[in-house]
Amino acid sequence: MENNKNNKNIEDIEDIEDIEDIEDIEDIEDIEDIEDNKNIEDIEDIEDNKNIEDNKNIEDIEDIEDIEDIEDIEDIEDNKNIEDIEDNKNIEDIEDNKNIEDIEDIEDIEDNNMYNDIDYNIEFLIEDDEKLIDIEKVKSKVDTYINNYNNDIMIKYKSTFNKLYQKYSNKKYKIKQLPIKDKYENIKIVVLSNDKKETIIKEITKPVYIYYDDNFNLYKLKNKISNEREELLFKYKQLISQFEVSLEDKKIFEKERQNFISLLEEYYTYTLYHKKINKINMIDKTKLILQSLLLIKNHNDENDINILSGNEYNIDNSLINEMNNYNTDKLTEYNNIILQLKGKNQKEIQKDSKFIEEIKLYLNKTNKNDILNKIKDNINKEDNYINYIIYKLPTVN
Repeated sequence: MENNKNNKNIEDIEDIEDIEDIEDIEDIEDIEDIEDNKNIEDIEDIEDNKNIEDNKNIEDIEDIEDIEDIEDIEDIEDNKNIEDIEDNKNIEDIEDNKNIEDIEDIEDIEDNNMYNDIDYNIEFLIEDDEKLIDIEKVKSKVDTYINNYNNDIMIKYKSTFNKLYQKYSNKKYKIKQLPIKDKYENIKIVVLSNDKKETIIKEITKPVYIYYDDNFNLYKLKNKISNEREELLFKYKQLISQFEVSLEDKKIFEKERQNFISLLEEYYTYTLYHKKINKINMIDKTKLILQSLLLIKNHNDENDINILSGNEYNIDNSLINEMNNYNTDKLTEYNNIILQLKGKNQKEIQKDSKFIEEIKLYLNKTNKNDILNKIKDNINKEDNYINYIIYKLPTVN
């Protein structure tokens, strides 16, 4: 943990959780229960920032329970009796009277099994956070947000919203967006008749989005957690250093502690959601920083500015091995060519057809382009990850 405030070293976060059991503080057991703060606070720092700084903490996908197990579709044939196969289309009465209606979907199921069998774990900033947060509450929120994303009402809303302005953008109607009191309230859009009565013709409410991003906003939230952790620990040490602690001071501290826990749960909800909604796993993958050269036009100077930019991506180990083997082979080919060039003039080189073929093989970039395309596909996939939550679903009337 980083040093903060008066360069104080913070040693043990476990003491925060067990504040009720601290010795040497009279009546510390009498701290009143503070109602759990279920509303996400300070969300202002989490929205409307689209700049991304890669600091992804996506590792060690193991040890999470409550993820539904999916049987390997390839094992269907084992220990199952298959009867009444007509034209290789319908397979009926497979073990325990299981019916498979669309055999064409088997390949899709096989593709999805790899993701459905993954255990998505929460990667804690520090180990003791696991003892502070309500893990089941975090998982429940994540499942709710994923269900919101996949809800059929979203498809209906998008279709209705797109048609609304096409249909009612004329002199007969007025389209208004009603004001809201807070950012977590659904914005209502109404279509009114363009007359004195202003009869409501159509109304819908927009979904409420939280754009957490994966990097910059989460990075800010993580820094906020770090700062508040330092402050809380500092106040805790001050509290236990007093000979006598008032009940009011205890209440204030416990409230700040609960607010800090809510902040942690917010962060871990976002990070776990990001893994699950984008089906991110680190099985047989390695984080690599891929660099690119950015050209920036300088209008005040004739010379353009070149900036080397690096972003972190998760690359399959098999692709990394392929890159390494390719570079090794090319280096070997290059060294062999250099050795054969020694003592030969141009005419001798031109007559040596075998040597010419070796040079052509070295200059062939087919394998290199294939590897670069795989890397590009990987980058495009990660650059287009879902980075928002549907906090509230829309309504369509």
